Amino acid sequence: MEFVGIDKFSLLDYEEKVSVVLFSPACNFRCPFCHNGDSVLNSNTPIPFKDILSFLKSRVGLIDAVVFTGGEPTMMPELEERIREVKKLGFLIKLDTNGTHPTVLQHLLDEGLLDYVAMDIKNSEKEYAKTTGCKVLNLENIKKSIKILLNSPISSEFRTTLVKEFHTTESIKEMCDLIRGAKKLYLQKFVDREGVIQKGLHDISIEEANSFKDILSEAVTNVELRGY
Repeated sequence: MEFVGIDKFSLLDYEEKVSVVLFSPACNFRCPFCHNGDSVLNSNTPIPFKDILSFLKSRVGLIDAVVFTGGEPTMMPELEERIREVKKLGFLIKLDTNGTHPTVLQHLLDEGLLDYVAMDIKNSEKEYAKTTGCKVLNLENIKKSIKILLNSPISSEFRTTLVKEFHTTESIKEMCDLIRGAKKLYLQKFVDREGVIQKGLHDISIEEANSFKDILSEAVTNVELRGY
């Protein structure tokens, strides 16, 4: 399985670091508001990893980190091997994940292969399946991944993309129970742009986003708005 996209220069994806972003193919979610629809639906042309590695070697000393995102990178059988090859070049490694493969996450942490993890929290337990576009969803793995990150010494963040059609005051209040004890949560502004799986969705106003921030601050140490 090969990566299907690369952002060769990013100042946004790894906090305070210059990074290259690699997009893995496929995802087990179908979040209607996902910006990476081509990766999720596995419709992009695969990029030979030898070409990616060659490019990264040319960036040594010029960038700080490589971000593995998707799609859902923990679905890639080769993920550990790919991370090891990149880490040998001296780059910091960030993993973006939806948390559905806690065994993979724990193993990568135990092996010392990750420097930063960002995990999406889609919504409250009751609204999770609808928000992820799944008819059936087992939340136990997601809860396990949350617990792993809460107990891990490495830096991590949780993030929720706010969409008017899916997030309400009630669901945000219920989300507190899912993420209680977290140190950092970003509430991200949704942007309806090319590549979004479902067109016609709407963002949350900054006033409502701030009210959600106040609610979640009861459960999370640091809640910030991103993109507003």
